[in-house]
Amino acid sequence: MPKAIIIEDEPHAASLLEAMLAELEPEMRVLEKCGDLPCGVRSIRRHAPDIVFLDIQLPMYSGIQLLDFFNPEELNFQLIFTTASNEYAVQAFEMSAIDYLMKPIQEEKLKAALKKAGQERKIAEKERLPILKQHLLHENVRKIVVPVTNGFEILNVRDICYLKAEGSYTRIFFSTQDNILVSKNLKHFEFIMAGIPSFLRIHRSYIANMDFARKILRTNGGSLLLEDNTELAISEDRMEGVLGFFKAI
Repeated sequence: MPKAIIIEDEPHAASLLEAMLAELEPEMRVLEKCGDLPCGVRSIRRHAPDIVFLDIQLPMYSGIQLLDFFNPEELNFQLIFTTASNEYAVQAFEMSAIDYLMKPIQEEKLKAALKKAGQERKIAEKERLPILKQHLLHENVRKIVVPVTNGFEILNVRDICYLKAEGSYTRIFFSTQDNILVSKNLKHFEFIMAGIPSFLRIHRSYIANMDFARKILRTNGGSLLLEDNTELAISEDRMEGVLGFFKAI
């Protein structure tokens, strides 16, 4: 019996979708309806659903920021976005092959989305979501969410200078000279920041915000000098990408 979660901040819209699912897919159980993304994240972790209906426009967070709360291997459920977004956003969904439903949701469209979800492998979402994020948010990304001891902290990406791997943790350095240690590895941040053009993986230990770059040095095998004189190593296989970034500007 398939299990579903609805993440939707409009109670009437959530109840209407639940009623439509009951009619079209009687065997599907809606385990919970959540009004915001943090509630939805907790519900996904608690219930391990087969399918998640996710509103793209939610209080505080965009639905696409679901990426910020999960590692790639944890995206083992099908996602269907619900949106009242404009033509550009719809194009972004289509380019990334992520399924979506335009509001108000039509019965035939919902039926087709359910059929498609039943045919596809859930694991595909971890490959398609970063593409959607790149198309949908790209330069409009302003904040990411990181786990801290007593909850989640919202970070303005423009304040981040670079991220450094420390084993299975990541230390984030800010333009204010402050830094925090987060219990996620650097690969996680490479994944969730894939749609933010200024952030580039320059070494197995570093992701740099190229907005703070001052100079590329050829000494010691190659390094990136930041505006505060911090010097970050650039691995040999990443140098071409770093140079290409500035050529593309």
